[in-house]
Amino acid sequence: MGALRNHPARKSLTVAVAGQPNTGKSTLFNRLTGLNQRVGNWTGKTVDRKEGMAFWNGVAFTFVDLPGCYGMTPHSPEEEVARDYLLSGGPDAVLAVVNAASVERSLYIVSELVALGLPVVVALNMTDVAEQEGRAVDAVALSSALGLPVIPLVGTAVDGTAADVLLRALAEASRPASMPAVPAKVSLLAEIIGTALPCAPLWAACKLFEGDEGLLARTETLSGERREAIRVLLGDPSVAPELYASRQAWIDAACGKAVRTSGTGRGLTERWDRVFLHPLWGRLAAFLVIPAGCVLGAALGMMTGGLVLFAVLAWAPDLKAAYPGPLGSLAADALLPAFGWVVALLSMISALYAIFSFLEDTGYLARVVYLMDSFLSGLGIDGKSAIPLMMGFLCNTVSIAGSRVVDSPRRRLITLCMLPFIPCSGQMGVAFLFAFALFPAGTALLVVLGVSCLNLLMAGAVGKIMHATLPDRYANGLIMELPLYHRPNFRTIFGNVRTRAVLFLRGAAVNIFAALIIVWAISTFPGGTVETSWLYRFGRWLEPLGSFLGFDWRFTVALLSSFVAKETTAGTLAVLFSVGATDHEAVVQALRASITPAGALAFIVASNLYIPCIASISVLRSELGSWGRTLALLAAMFALAMGMACAVYHIAVFV
Repeated sequence: MGALRNHPARKSLTVAVAGQPNTGKSTLFNRLTGLNQRVGNWTGKTVDRKEGMAFWNGVAFTFVDLPGCYGMTPHSPEEEVARDYLLSGGPDAVLAVVNAASVERSLYIVSELVALGLPVVVALNMTDVAEQEGRAVDAVALSSALGLPVIPLVGTAVDGTAADVLLRALAEASRPASMPAVPAKVSLLAEIIGTALPCAPLWAACKLFEGDEGLLARTETLSGERREAIRVLLGDPSVAPELYASRQAWIDAACGKAVRTSGTGRGLTERWDRVFLHPLWGRLAAFLVIPAGCVLGAALGMMTGGLVLFAVLAWAPDLKAAYPGPLGSLAADALLPAFGWVVALLSMISALYAIFSFLEDTGYLARVVYLMDSFLSGLGIDGKSAIPLMMGFLCNTVSIAGSRVVDSPRRRLITLCMLPFIPCSGQMGVAFLFAFALFPAGTALLVVLGVSCLNLLMAGAVGKIMHATLPDRYANGLIMELPLYHRPNFRTIFGNVRTRAVLFLRGAAVNIFAALIIVWAISTFPGGTVETSWLYRFGRWLEPLGSFLGFDWRFTVALLSSFVAKETTAGTLAVLFSVGATDHEAVVQALRASITPAGALAFIVASNLYIPCIASISVLRSELGSWGRTLALLAAMFALAMGMACAVYHIAVFV
């Protein structure tokens, strides 16, 4: 196919791919570039940056996939990234992706892009979905009305011919022949600006009247006379509404010539939304579908990566016996487990992203976000945080990696700080084990339920406190368009999974190896065993703290070592009590003989609120972007765990 053939390039073009969310932009980008992609972050931002290459007739195209945005006046980090890149002088042309099923809304961003002075090509995407919903868009008529090349595409299957036509249009595109009319004061402001700002004067004038703070700050560097003239013009509040009306008139005129709607309307979407957007049935469906997706993803991941993890852990003792000494111990106790965990987590994360990308590409996931938003907005987060929060009950590590679905940095930070408090399956397992070992069955169930509720209350309190104290530069609620339901594109799903897998391997995987090596060192040296290690000494040093919480130094060491993995708590205690880890009855008897019910309750509380496992910490460091933030969160969790355990112990003693 011509779009992806590799041959010597005689010319190179950088194309910015712009469009609103839910226009099929990612599908088109993945189809044009295939596997020739680079994934990273925009400078100084946590917003993903994707670039890809395509070749056509001697032209090398570099496509830069801009974040989906509804306009070019930044009201979110994504819109700020898109605006800044278009002003940077980087792109030679713009590919504006428009959803044929909602062409009136999708064209608004085009009405802004044409003022940039760059060649613009419109990709009229998802024409098949529009036809299913009873809408027909005449691409030739739309092109004539807009004065721009318009290429019709089928969003779920962009074939080679369509890709060739699109690339030809980009290679031959020229500056827009027409654009929306603007008020006289906008034209006057553009004349005053001239070449003083590093962007098209008309576009800058429009943005200044619309309140673009970034551009307004740049005008402060202009001469006093010019700055005063700009200030006077911007004092007229009637210009911005006129500018919006002129753009809308331009869009309405074009759609009036090109769009035809039959009597069938939005039948399929409306019928399904009667269920999936229902206040009761929609939420019930979401609470069934999302946990089911999490369980299915975990099962698929464990079928592949989990087998690798179990295999390397089973091989570790033989390796350690064959190569006694520090190097054998390093390989068996650190490197092999790190490799196994990376493979297992990569498999699980990939499976979960495949499932949730499938749900997103059908249009269903947007409904879940919409329904959950009212529950979560009081915590400073929105409906997009519901997905990683639900994942957290399965695995904190996967949920932290999944927090990238939250696009606002502030809301994502709050979500990341809440996630370690969600009781994962490992924490619940430890809580069940100790509760049923140390309490009667009925009491044990109440203990597990109470501790789990305490974790959720702490997560909610973290959200409330951060929402009240963190400044919010983009004080917007959740703004989103619900896409039409349509068949998923498996090429897009594969591209999303590949992107997340690459980001995981670049960041968290390296941190997991480093962290497990450090943990191995402090739990092995200087004597070669846990009982002679620095970790043991630290636990003995903290013995006064443990006694104040109702348990001795052995429980303190077990608690400290649980950050390797929550499931190791019982095994560590078995070693310290000198009983076999597989001798369940001996472990239970040793526990009951060494701790009171009040101390046991405090230990379970401390274990559930204690810092997450090392894999979660590694991914958390990768997502937070610095060890400073990560260590501050871990220190707060440690202090909270000790404080709550202390309070629970002393209350239980007097009850």
